[in-house]
Amino acid sequence: MTLQVWDRAAATSSGSRRGRIVWVVALLLAAGLVAAAVVVVVQRSAHRGAGLDPDNPGREGAQALARVLDDHGVSVRVARGQAALLDGPGPDARTTVVVTSAGQLSRATADTLLDRARGARRLVVVEPNPFVLTALRLPVAAAGGPSPAAGVDAACALEGLSSNDTITPDGRSYESSASGAVECFGFGQAAALVALPATADRPEVVVLGDGAILRNSEITRLDNAGVAVRMLGRGDHLVWYVPSILDASDLDTTATSEVPKAVGPLVFLSVLALLALMLWRGRRFGPLVTEPLPAVVKAIETTQSRGRLYRKARDTGRAGQALRDRSTRRLATYLGLPPSSTGAAVAAAAAAAAHRDPQSVTSLLTGSGPSTEAALLTLANHLSDLEKEVRRA
Repeated sequence: MTLQVWDRAAATSSGSRRGRIVWVVALLLAAGLVAAAVVVVVQRSAHRGAGLDPDNPGREGAQALARVLDDHGVSVRVARGQAALLDGPGPDARTTVVVTSAGQLSRATADTLLDRARGARRLVVVEPNPFVLTALRLPVAAAGGPSPAAGVDAACALEGLSSNDTITPDGRSYESSASGAVECFGFGQAAALVALPATADRPEVVVLGDGAILRNSEITRLDNAGVAVRMLGRGDHLVWYVPSILDASDLDTTATSEVPKAVGPLVFLSVLALLALMLWRGRRFGPLVTEPLPAVVKAIETTQSRGRLYRKARDTGRAGQALRDRSTRRLATYLGLPPSSTGAAVAAAAAAAAHRDPQSVTSLLTGSGPSTEAALLTLANHLSDLEKEVRRA
């Protein structure tokens, strides 16, 4: 005969370990999906609150101008970041390139912008600071002085503008002494718009210091709408370049650069390595280990303490069931029955050994629980008498 021993503790521990691993993997996958969804939502909604963004319907956005240009047959393509600007064919002589949020540019990204817009019809830079003007190598300097409170006429000859167009300059002002430069909307020694003629290495450049004429909240004032539409809608296509925060970095962001492309995979591999280390070195619960108690507790003390708990809780039914279960196990041991024997089988064997009525013994071992302490005491005495008779037999 072969005796097979089943290590229940080890099997239970292995099953629970596999269950924990499955749950950890499921939670990691769920966290990854949630993080990806959050990133996508943030990327899609972040621009809707940016100033002079063509998709921003708020007061500071420029959605109204973008839709008017589209209604007038000018296709508007929004390029968010230089990666999107470099995507696709370069601008041609029928394309105007406008740059808002120019303060996000660096020297490297400004050079890339000039190289990309070389073949365009016109490059419009909105509210550039002195650093951006230098990075773009434009012969334009920032001018000081307060802005006028009243409207100012264009008073210049520039394609897309009329000399009697009127705006209220409320932004940066510039001046230029370059040959062929045209200053419009001038006040004092400054102007709100400076246009530079095309050269061999760049197209016509318009430096606009008053970005308010593009905003949704200001575009209906005076001649702001006409000036904005005629200045940006001279060609068939408009590339609206909105630099991102990454464009302010000195990293090479040209089409041949591998640095931005490698950031994502490196972060992903680092996360995977960290998770693998956690699974490898993480402590796991093993099987239960029995340890000696620092003090010896007698069985009678444990029984009495449990009895006092039952008495305090007045749970006579549960106490009676515990007495019946214990007597049934002891009777099965006396009678040589297996531990898995049912109460009815033990009652039948006990009745035969004690020469009692089988029905009364079955009722004693499997009946309903006592409802009072007196009934519980009576049940305990009857069970004790039955055990003594069976043990004597």
